[in-house]
Amino acid sequence: MTRLHRQAERLNAFSWMLAGAVYLATAHSLMAQPGFRVTDADGNVTFTDTPPVSGASAIEGKSVHAPNSAKPTQTTRAPVEVEEPTRQDTRIVARADNPTIPMEAGNFVVQAAWTPRLASGETLQLLLDGEPVGAPQRIANWQLTNVYRGQHRLQVVRLDESGTQLDTSAASTVYVMRPKVNR
Repeated sequence: MTRLHRQAERLNAFSWMLAGAVYLATAHSLMAQPGFRVTDADGNVTFTDTPPVSGASAIEGKSVHAPNSAKPTQTTRAPVEVEEPTRQDTRIVARADNPTIPMEAGNFVVQAAWTPRLASGETLQLLLDGEPVGAPQRIANWQLTNVYRGQHRLQVVRLDESGTQLDTSAASTVYVMRPKVNR
């Protein structure tokens, strides 16, 4: 497209915008003018902005209001309810706090419960003394074997798909009482 054509298009667009602005300005002033409905002796109806001088016609005055001149009504909006974030609850339900694991090989089961349900990609991780036990999983049972005697702290962590911690259970303490072998 040549430079001359682009200039002509810009001028044409400007002309249309100018014509629109003039139309809007004059339409508003015309709308605010009083108008008259004139019915002559033969029943013909005419609309005019100047009242006729002859008395042989019926003249009815009309006033034309500017568009959108109604006053806005006061409306009250219902308060927007902010949805509270879902509260997550992860807890250990089997091997509750302070149980003593009797004289055995240090084998026991840990079970967890949680609300709400795990979303797609979320997993659970058991921590024994702050260290992960196995890989994150979607089931809530862990079979622990050969846990050394003594006091141990258990926690279950809820993770999202990227491994970010969403929730953690309270720490649960267990005591493993394995027999000590003297050599």
